[in-house]
Parts: sequence; C-alpha cells; structure tokens
Amino acid sequence: MNLPLAIREDNNPFTILGFFPGIQRLLIFVRWTNYHCPFCEGVFRRDYWPNNVRLGSGERTCKNCGKVFDDSAREWPELRVAKKLRFFFPPGAIAMGVSFFLFCGIGPIVVAPRDVVNWLVVAIVLAVSLSPTLTWCLIRMFFVFRSIHRYESESASMHRRLGTAGS
Repeated sequence: MNLPLAIREDNNPFTILGFFPGIQRLLIFVRWTNYHCPFCEGVFRRDYWPNNVRLGSGERTCKNCGKVFDDSAREWPELRVAKKLRFFFPPGAIAMGVSFFLFCGIGPIVVAPRDVVNWLVVAIVLAVSLSPTLTWCLIRMFFVFRSIHRYESESASMHRRLGTAGS
C-alpha cells in the first residue's frame, strides 16, 4: 500500500517586480514552498529554499485530520548520490562557503606581499577559510547517523509500505 503524497505549492508572489527597474527587483528572490496534507490541505511545512532534502521515514500523520500520508522525506540509505550531496551542500551553504573561501582565503593571499607568503601561511589561511563548510558538514553528519540508525531499526514492512524497498 502506497501512501498518498503531500501536495507541493510553490509561491513566488513578486515575480512581476523583475520587469521594473529599481531595488525592489530583489524581491523576486523572496519565495517559498508550502507542503499540504493531501486530505485536508492543511499546511504542515514551509520551506524557503526549493527542493530541500529532508531526512525521515516519510510517513507523517496530519495534525488537523489525523490521516497518514507520505511527506517525501527519506532516510539516508534510500537517497541517491545527488540528493546526498545536496543534503550536505545545499545552494545556500555553497554560496556562503565559496564567498568565505574567496574573500577570507584567497583574498589575503593575493593581496599579501610575495616575501610574506609561504606554503604554511597558504595552508593555514585556506584551512581557516574552509572551516565553516567543514563545520556545516560535521553538523549534518549527526543527522545522517540518526537517519541510518532509524533506517536500520525499522522493519522491512515499513519500507515495503512506503514503496522504498529495493530502490
């Protein structure tokens, strides 16, 4: 028995502002996605970044109507490689990591006088500039380990019921 999927609704109310000049153009980036119960259409989650990868069993009970449905969350072993990479490196984290790396890592090395820069200094500056990304990955590993533990402790019947056995 497959559970019904949650309803996904993308909202981008400021799209029209992209056609007008001025600072208000930046509002085109304000958007969100609502996820609704397929039975009562009650909102159970709102994401401000599209296509987030969520870890979980995928089975959710609606707080409004009490019916069970599939909220599209999956456990770590069930995810494909692309979704695993997106879990560790979502676009926001990539943007922050690259900008921190460029401005705090490579920037000082390029600006510094050549007689001051050696390989040890380069290695230290680059390691410090990559530390936020490494910290982000270590925090995400905690959620991965929890997901793997949940997946291994679930019964095989749960995997068959959600339609994820063998895929």
